[in-house]
Amino acid sequence: MSAPSTLPDVVSFGAAGDPDPARLGGKGASLVKMVGLGLPVPPGFILSTDVGRGYLRDGGLREAVLADTERELRGLEHALDRRLGDPDAPLLVSVRSGAPVSMPGMMDTILNVGLNDAVVEGLARDTGDDEFAWGSYERLLDSFATTVRGISAGVVEEALLDAPTTGLPPGDAARERTKALLALIREEGGGEFPQEPRAQVEECVNAVFGSWNSPRAKAYRKFRGVDDSIGTACVVQSMVFGNRHGAAPSGSGVAFSRDPSTGAPGSYGEILYDAQGEDVVSGVRDAEPLDALSARLPELGRQLEEVMVSLEREARDLIEVEFTIELGKLWVLQTRVAQRGGRAAVRIAVDMVDEGLIAEADAAERVTDEQLEAARAPRFASAADEADVLARGLASSPGGAVGEAAFDAARAQAMADDGRKVVLVRPTTSPTDVQGFIASVAVVTGRGGRTSHAAVVARGMGRPAVCGIGDVTVIDGGRAARIGDVEMREGTQIAVDGDRGIVARTAPPLADAQDDTYVTRLNQWKATAQT
Repeated sequence: MSAPSTLPDVVSFGAAGDPDPARLGGKGASLVKMVGLGLPVPPGFILSTDVGRGYLRDGGLREAVLADTERELRGLEHALDRRLGDPDAPLLVSVRSGAPVSMPGMMDTILNVGLNDAVVEGLARDTGDDEFAWGSYERLLDSFATTVRGISAGVVEEALLDAPTTGLPPGDAARERTKALLALIREEGGGEFPQEPRAQVEECVNAVFGSWNSPRAKAYRKFRGVDDSIGTACVVQSMVFGNRHGAAPSGSGVAFSRDPSTGAPGSYGEILYDAQGEDVVSGVRDAEPLDALSARLPELGRQLEEVMVSLEREARDLIEVEFTIELGKLWVLQTRVAQRGGRAAVRIAVDMVDEGLIAEADAAERVTDEQLEAARAPRFASAADEADVLARGLASSPGGAVGEAAFDAARAQAMADDGRKVVLVRPTTSPTDVQGFIASVAVVTGRGGRTSHAAVVARGMGRPAVCGIGDVTVIDGGRAARIGDVEMREGTQIAVDGDRGIVARTAPPLADAQDDTYVTRLNQWKATAQT
């Protein structure tokens, strides 16, 4: 048995030492690494995986951990000259999960922690922007209600719809929605929303550690073969805001150092202006391609490209970056080795050998047999006949598949349990849909782009996906949907072409699997490694 770690259980990004994912989680280790590289990272600290495992074992945080967390919060206050609960100079933080292995969207995140009834008024005065201040408070209360207090998303949505907002300016409408959420948390969530920011932080940290054992996280780990015992870390990080309004633009985005669907070189991603990061991955609004950033803000585009090059060379792999622009300043919030489809995995490994970043033996070891098989997975030989096309969207995860439409994750799982091939069709997806992903042969969403939750998870699972096909409205209790002007019943057979971004009534013939030059070279290296 290895000796217990002598490193602190709660540690700031700049003092964490070795960026060990097993101790700091993948997110925490990446933040420590980026701080070491001098990249623009909002300051924060990490509660280690030891703390997370202890929380699950003991049912709470130890007093020593709470004391260390208070020490780090005071350090953040001093470093930023802001204070939790101070309406004139508030410190706001995010509280995020960070497992040692990538589990995209499967665990919990809470943004804007530290807002309360007094701080939101001060933030509105300081920024002169009621919509920003009250919208940020609304977002905190929404996620606090569902993630921390366990109120169902449907109940929260009903409370928001019932709020008296008709005809009000955006800031006043957000204020009314916060009132509705505060009342809902008090009545349905076990008590008042804590106005003391430190109490908010503690509850949110507890929720993040508890989310390790959520049904969706367990289902994802089982599907991916992830050890349940490794636990998660928790990252507390000072907030930067992509939804600020001012003289300089703000926004949030996701970028990849290469195309995660095909492996083609050149950075790829999306940006959404006047938005926080969760808006990008949720797909609730249509984002712009990353090229739009360089066209609108060339200096920021150049800075982001330098960040991508630096992190890819450090990782020697395809990397994904989450970033925020606050009033014209670039901040990097997270990086990780990115999920990619089988074809992308093969091409990236071969290209990186040619570029001198990795050796042939590394490439052979890096690409799994599963990825190599996926690189030769069926694809349609041609586009569907125009008369058969139901919808067009973004080619978000490659491959071709045919199955029966299901419009609800639970229904998709039930249909798959009956031995049916299922295509999950949703307006957009969230982590709660993970069972539907696992059960389905392909995924289609009405909203979202190639960096949305649906696209990222589908690529990681090797599912063809088409995102952003337009309006998808689920009706009849989840047994039917309207896709544009077409009504479709559950069980209707459809074909999903993830290479061309097409959803069709009937499938074109499948192409014969053929090894391209990338697959041929990688097979040669694997054969050499086995001799």
